[in-house]
Amino acid sequence: MTVGTSVYVRDSHYSWIPATIESESDDKKKVKVRVRFPSDWEEYTIIPKGGEVGKLKLERTINLSDYSNEELPIQNLEADGVSAARKNDMADLANLHEAAILYNLKARHSDGNPYTRVGDIMVAVNPFQWIKGLYSEEKRSFYAKNLIWQTSNGSSQLLATPHVYETASLSYLGLAMDKSDQTILVTGESGAGKTETIKIVMNHLATVESTRPSSSDLRTVERVLRANPLFEAFGNAKTLRNDNSSRFGKFTQLQFDVEDHDVAKREGRQIPICELAGSKCITYLLEKSRVVSVSEGERTFHIFYQMLGAPDADKEKIWKEGLVGFDTSYFAYLRNASSSSVDGLASGDNWTETVDALSIFGINGDLFLHVMRSLCAILQLGNLTFGMDVVEGEERSTISSAEELHKLSNIMGVSEDEIENAITKKSFIMRGEQVTIALKDNEAKDGCDALAKEIYARVFDLLVAKINDCTEPSGSPIHGSDYGTISLLDIFGFESFNVNRFEQLCINYANERLQQKYVGDNFQAIKSEYESEGINVFDFSLIDNSHVMELLEGKLGLITQLNEECVKKNGEDENFVYKFNLVNSDSSSLIQNPLHRNYEFAVRHYAAPIKYDARKFIERNLDKIPADLLQCACKSTNPLIREEFQKLSSKLEAPKSGGPKKRSESTKHFVVTKFRQQLTSLMSLIEESRTRYIRCVKPNKSSVPKIMDHTHTISQLESAGLVTAIIISRESFPNRLSYELVLERFRFLSYKFDDCRLGCGDIKKDAEELLNHLLIGVSADTHSGRAKAFACGKTKVYFRAGALEMIETIRQEHYAKAAIRLQAWIRPILLKQKYQKARLGVILLQSEIRRLLASKSLAIKLQSALVMQCFFRKALASIELTRRRTNNASTIIQTRWRGMKPRVEFCDTRSKIIKVQSVARMVMAKKAVNSKRKEREEQDAMDTRMNIIQQNFDDATTVGGGSVFSVDEGLLEEVEIMFEFLRKEIVVLRKKNTKLKKELAESESDKRELFNQASGTDHALALAKIRNDQMSKTNMTLLDDNNRRRKECAKLKNELKTQQEAHESQLQDMRVEFDSALKYREVEMQSLQLHLQSLTTQHEREMDALRRDIEGKQEEHYNQIARLHDEVKSTQNTHEDYLSKLMNVLETTQRSSVLVAAPLNNNVLREKDEEIAQLKEELSRLRDTSTMNSNGGADTVAKQEAIKAMKYIVKKNREQRKQRVQDVEAIAKDVEESLASGDITGAQNFIKSLNEALHAGEKSNSRMDREMVNMIENTTSYLPGSNDDVLKLTTENEKLRRKLAKKVCKNCGHKRHKEGLDVCEEEA
Repeated sequence: MTVGTSVYVRDSHYSWIPATIESESDDKKKVKVRVRFPSDWEEYTIIPKGGEVGKLKLERTINLSDYSNEELPIQNLEADGVSAARKNDMADLANLHEAAILYNLKARHSDGNPYTRVGDIMVAVNPFQWIKGLYSEEKRSFYAKNLIWQTSNGSSQLLATPHVYETASLSYLGLAMDKSDQTILVTGESGAGKTETIKIVMNHLATVESTRPSSSDLRTVERVLRANPLFEAFGNAKTLRNDNSSRFGKFTQLQFDVEDHDVAKREGRQIPICELAGSKCITYLLEKSRVVSVSEGERTFHIFYQMLGAPDADKEKIWKEGLVGFDTSYFAYLRNASSSSVDGLASGDNWTETVDALSIFGINGDLFLHVMRSLCAILQLGNLTFGMDVVEGEERSTISSAEELHKLSNIMGVSEDEIENAITKKSFIMRGEQVTIALKDNEAKDGCDALAKEIYARVFDLLVAKINDCTEPSGSPIHGSDYGTISLLDIFGFESFNVNRFEQLCINYANERLQQKYVGDNFQAIKSEYESEGINVFDFSLIDNSHVMELLEGKLGLITQLNEECVKKNGEDENFVYKFNLVNSDSSSLIQNPLHRNYEFAVRHYAAPIKYDARKFIERNLDKIPADLLQCACKSTNPLIREEFQKLSSKLEAPKSGGPKKRSESTKHFVVTKFRQQLTSLMSLIEESRTRYIRCVKPNKSSVPKIMDHTHTISQLESAGLVTAIIISRESFPNRLSYELVLERFRFLSYKFDDCRLGCGDIKKDAEELLNHLLIGVSADTHSGRAKAFACGKTKVYFRAGALEMIETIRQEHYAKAAIRLQAWIRPILLKQKYQKARLGVILLQSEIRRLLASKSLAIKLQSALVMQCFFRKALASIELTRRRTNNASTIIQTRWRGMKPRVEFCDTRSKIIKVQSVARMVMAKKAVNSKRKEREEQDAMDTRMNIIQQNFDDATTVGGGSVFSVDEGLLEEVEIMFEFLRKEIVVLRKKNTKLKKELAESESDKRELFNQASGTDHALALAKIRNDQMSKTNMTLLDDNNRRRKECAKLKNELKTQQEAHESQLQDMRVEFDSALKYREVEMQSLQLHLQSLTTQHEREMDALRRDIEGKQEEHYNQIARLHDEVKSTQNTHEDYLSKLMNVLETTQRSSVLVAAPLNNNVLREKDEEIAQLKEELSRLRDTSTMNSNGGADTVAKQEAIKAMKYIVKKNREQRKQRVQDVEAIAKDVEESLASGDITGAQNFIKSLNEALHAGEKSNSRMDREMVNMIENTTSYLPGSNDDVLKLTTENEKLRRKLAKKVCKNCGHKRHKEGLDVCEEEA
C-alpha cells in the first residue's frame, strides 16, 4: 500500500471509518494509518456512546492479514481529493467494496438523493421526509417519457438519476414490448420505507398509460389505488422501528391488457397499449398475535384506533352500548399499547377515508356494521377477566367480569352461559363418550385470545377477498389474448432481534427463499457455462445458501421436525429443539453452542447467524382454536363471524376413514406447512417472470433525515445481499466473444505492437497473444486478489467488466481516424450532391407550398361564391315571398274594406236611428210620466175629496142610526165642483186623444220611411253579398295559386338544402383532403427543415475543413514560391560563375590558337574554327541567360507585387466566405423560427433568400477560384519552368482551371450547363 493513500479501516463504533496511510512496515504486513474524519462528520453521522471523535484513537496500526487480499479498501474521492464520490450507480465506483457502498449511500443520502443503483438492484434509503419535486407529476412523466414513450425500437437506456420510477417504467416497458410478466421484489426491515415504496411504484404503474397521448379509463386505477388505505388500516401498526409498519406480507399482481405487436404496428404505435385491467392481492403471515399483545412502545392495528376515534353518531350505529363514551383506556387489548399518536394513520381523522374506501369495495350497509361489530367483539374479548373457584375440591376458572360478559354476549349474539362454558371448559371425545373438563384461568385466557386472533384473521381475509372481487378483471382482455402481470412483493426483510420467535423464523425462511432466487437469477445460470468452458469459478459457497435451505426444508430439516412434533399429542418445544439439533448436527448451517438453553437453537443464515427461542413454536405452528370456542362462534348472530367460522369448522372436520391419516393430511393445516406451500407457489410465479429488485434501507433508528447510522446500515446491506451482489460483479464475466470474432474484430490492431506475432495456425493462441498485448497492465479485483481482465475458455474468450469496452475503445479510435480521412475526401462530393438535392427539395417545397396556397385560395373563393349564391337565392326567395304575401294581404284588405264601408254606413245609420228613437222615447216617456204623475196627483186629490164627500154624505144621511135622507147644500156644491172637474178632465182627455191620433199618423209616416230605408238596405246587402261571393271566388283562386307557389318554394328549399348539403359534403371532403395534405406537408416541411439544419451544419463543417485546406495550400504555395525564389538566386549565381570561367577558357583557347596557327594545316584550323564557333554560340547563349538573370532584379518587384496581390485575394476570399457562412446561418435560423411559428409565407421568403444566397455563394466561390487560378498562373510565370515544384504547381493549377471550365458558365459563372447548350440553366 502506498503512503498517503486514502483508505477505510474497520471500527467497532462505525464499522468503517476513513483514514490515510502514514507508513508501512518492512515486511509489508502492517501499516500505520491516521483516521481523518470529514468536516461534516457529526452533522450526518449517528454518534454512538463512546464513539465521540474526541474519544477515538486517531493513529492506529493495522494488521493487513485481517483484511481481504491483505489490502485496505481504497476510498473513492471526488476530483478535489477530499469529499467522498457520489455515483448514481455503484458499478461506476473505481473501488467497489462494502465500505465504498456505505459511504456512497451516505453521501447521496445527505444530498437528498435516496436512490442508488447496484447493478440491477435499486437501493432506496428512507429519507424520512418528502423531498420536494421527487415524486411530482412532472418527474413521473419525465421517466415515463424517456424510458417508455421515446425509446428506440422498444429499447431503453438508463437515465442519469436513479429512481423507483425507473424500475417501474422498465417493468412496464418489458411487459409491453416483450409480453413477459414482470416482478418487483421490495424488501427491507421495518421502517425502511417498503410500504411507501410499494405505493409509489404501484401508483406509477397504474397511471403510466395516462402519460401516453391518449385517453384512458381511470376507474380501475382508482379502485386499485384505493385498496392501499384499507391494507394500511387493517394490516399496518406502530412498532418501535416504524409508525406505519406492514405486519403482513403482500404479493400484488397488477393485471394489464397488453396489445399485440402486430395490431400496434398497424395502428402506428411504437409501444403497444398496456392498460391496467385490474389487480389481485395475495397476503402472507398476518401478525394476528398483535391483536392480543404488543411490546412496550408499540400499538395494535390502526383500524381499532380509527374506530374509537370515529364520531359518536357512527359509534351509535355500530355499538352504542360498548363504544360511545369509551376510549382506548377502557379496552385491555389497547390499554397497554403506546399512548403516542400516529398522525394521519391511526386516529379518528382517517375514519372517513377508511369508510369511503370500504364502500368502494362493497363493504357498506349491513356488511360494514358486521365488520365493525366483529372488531368490537375482539376488543370485548380482551376485557374478560378470569378467576378461580373450587368446586367439589377441583379448581375451575370462571369469568369474574359479569358486565363485560354481558356486553360480549350482546355484541356476538350468543348467550352468556354458552360463552362462559366455551371459554372456561373443554370438551372432547374419549372412548366414544364426550368428556368435559374445567380449564385453568390462564388456559381460558389463552382460548379467549385465540378466538380474538382468529376473528381478526377472518375479517382480514374477508377484506382481501372483497378487494380482489372488485379489482380483478371480469372478462377477457380487449387488446390481447391474455392478461400480463407486473407483480409487487412487499414482505418482511431479514429480522434479527434480541429474542427471535416463530414469526422471525418464518420471515427469515422467506428471505432465504428470495435469496436463493436472487442467486439463481444472477449467477447460477452462468456457473455451469463457466465450468463447461474450463474457467475457474470462485468459491460458490460464499453466496450459495442451498445448505441453509436444506437445513430448513430438507427431509430431516426444521420444518419436518417441527411438524413431527406438532403431530404428537403432547409435543413439546424442547423435544423439537433436541431432535432438530441431533438430526442436523453435521450441517454447517446449524450452530452448535453448549451455552444454548434446551429451547434455543441457532442457524447460520446468509445474512447473519440468528439464535431462536423455540418456546411456543408448537402452539403457534398449530394455530388451533379450541373446538368449544369454534362451535360457540358458529352460533353467533353476526353473519360474518358465523359464516367464516362455519367454513373453518368444515375445513377442520376431516372425513372419517378406517385407516390412519397420511402425514400430509395431518400437517397440511400447520402454519409453517401452509406458508411453505405459499412460498412455493410464489416462487413459481416469480420464476416465470422477469425479476427486478428494490432494497429498502433504514439509515437510522431515530427516523431523522440526512443522518446515517453506519453499523445499522451495514447490517442491512449484508441482509439485503448487496455485498453478495458486489462479489458476483467482481467474479463474473459480463462479456464473451468467440475466438473467431475476436480475431475478426481486433486482428488489425496487432500493427501497434512490434512483438505481436499472429498466424501460428491456432486461433486460440492468436487471440490470447493479441489480447495479452491489448490488455497489458489491465487487471480486475476479485476476492482472491488481482486477476487478468479476461479468461480463455474452450470456445470463447470471457471478459471482466470494462475490459471489452477498453478494446472496443481502441478499435473505435482507429476507425475514427480512418473515417476522418475518408470523410475529408467524400464530404465535398456529398456536399455538392446534397446541395443539389436540397435545392431541388426547396424548389419542390416552394411549388408544393404555392399549390397548397392556391388550393386554399380556391377553396376560400369557392366557399365565398357558394355563400354569395346562397345569399342571393335567399334574397330572391324573400322578395318573391314578400310580394306574394303583399298581394294576398291587399286582396284580403280590399275584400274586407269593400264590405266594411256599407257595413259602417249601416251601423252608423242604425246607431243614429237608435239614438233618435231613444231620445224621442225618452221625451215621450218624460211627458207621459209627468202627465201620469199630474193625473195621479189630481186623482189622489179627487179621491181624497170623494172620500171626504162620501164621508160627509154618509154622515149627513145617517142620523142617530136611522136612514133619514137629507141633502146638505155644501155637499151639493162639492158635487158640482166635482162634476166641473170631471168635465174639464174629459176635455183634456179629448185633446190628448186628438194629439195621440196626430202622433199616430206621424208614426205611421215614419214607419213607412223606415220601411223604405230598410228595403234600400236589403238591396245594398244583397249587392254586397254578390260582391262578397265574387271576392270569395277570387280569393280561392289566389289561395290555390299561393298554395302552388308555396309548394314550389318548398321544393326549391329542398333542392337548395340538398345542394347545400352536397356542397358542405364536398367542402368537408376538401377540408379533410386539405388537412391531410397540410399535415403531410408539415411533416415534409419538418423533415426538410431537419435536412436543412443537417445540411447547414454539414456545410459549416465542410466550409471550415475547406477553409483549413485552402489556408494549408496557401501556406504551402508561399513556401514553394520562397523556395523557388531561393533556387532562382542560387541558379543565377551558378550561371555567373560558370560564365566567368567559360570566358577565361575562351580567351586562353583563342590565344593558344593564334600561337599555334602557323604550324597547323588547314584541316586542323578548320576543326578548331568550328569548335571556336560552337563555343561562341554557347557563349552567346550563356550571355543571353546571364542577361535574363540580370533582369531578375528588376522583376523582383513584380514578383513581390504578384505575391502581395495573391495574399490580398486569399484574405479577401476568406473574409467573403466567412461572411456568406454567417448570412446562410442567419437565414436558416429565420427559416426555423418561421416554420416554428407557422408563418409559411415568411418561410418561403426566407427559403428564397437562402437559395439566392447559396447561388450567390456558389457564383462567388467560382469567381474566387478563377481569380486564384489566374493569380497562381501569374505567379508561376515568374518562376523557371524547369523546377519540379513549379511544374507540379502549374499542373495542379491547370487541372483546377479545366475543372472550373467544365462546371461553371462562362457568362454567369455559378450554374451547370445543360446538355447541348453553351449557356447556363438560368439563361436557357
